[in-house]
Amino acid sequence: HILETRLQRVLGEVKYGRSLVRYVAEHGLLNERSLVIHGIWIDAADIELLARSGCTVAHNPVSNLKLGSGVMPFRALRRAGVPICLGTDEAAVDDTASIWGVAKLAGLVHKIGDPDYRTWPTAAEILDCLFRGGARSLRQTGRLGALAPGHAADIVLLDLDRPAFLPLNDLRRQLVYCKNGGSVTDVFVAGRQVVQDGRLLTIDEGALRREIRELMPALRRQFQAVDAVPRRLEPHYRAMYEKACAVDVGMHRWVGGGE
Repeated sequence: HILETRLQRVLGEVKYGRSLVRYVAEHGLLNERSLVIHGIWIDAADIELLARSGCTVAHNPVSNLKLGSGVMPFRALRRAGVPICLGTDEAAVDDTASIWGVAKLAGLVHKIGDPDYRTWPTAAEILDCLFRGGARSLRQTGRLGALAPGHAADIVLLDLDRPAFLPLNDLRRQLVYCKNGGSVTDVFVAGRQVVQDGRLLTIDEGALRREIRELMPALRRQFQAVDAVPRRLEPHYRAMYEKACAVDVGMHRWVGGGE
């Protein structure tokens, strides 16, 4: 997780005298095996380092908006040739684990960052991030991310009779902007069927839901105890945040007005 927040940008400059991207690069930790998650508060020099390293950047637009982290410079990274994949940053911050929702927001949020429509992500680019970018992030290029000879038989079947695809006039666009997961009928992982007619075959979903409900009273008590810690630390974090916001970092990654 690198340069998700403005505070991280300021802390890197104060503590190390350089951006965190440059810091990890100088320590030999930035290469084709690296997955840089977020990469929001990066500048042109950072992007050049990321491109030269061969790493992949994970874009988590729903998480970034929910936490107020900012908007990743998608087009600048693509122009530099940096591979991008898409992620949720886990259900705790995304509120779901739906990659369909992530794809749609990734296709939309960058349209309000630049009035030049030619810079906006296309549906084909978003799908490329999902498939090839996802495979690259796992260092599985040539094995995942495509339906092709020699690749693992990872297959998702969709019901094209659902409203998202009626009428079917632009499959790429409809996959990115109209799909919400409800059209998935069957899923195969490495050739093994794990979802059939919308039903998960590997676990008893009903039993799992019942177990979660039974555990919730005890978990709720734990949550209340845990919540006391951030409440005690919040004034200190707020002070750090406000101090960082007052520092000119030479870029703007929030929507609505410049610096």
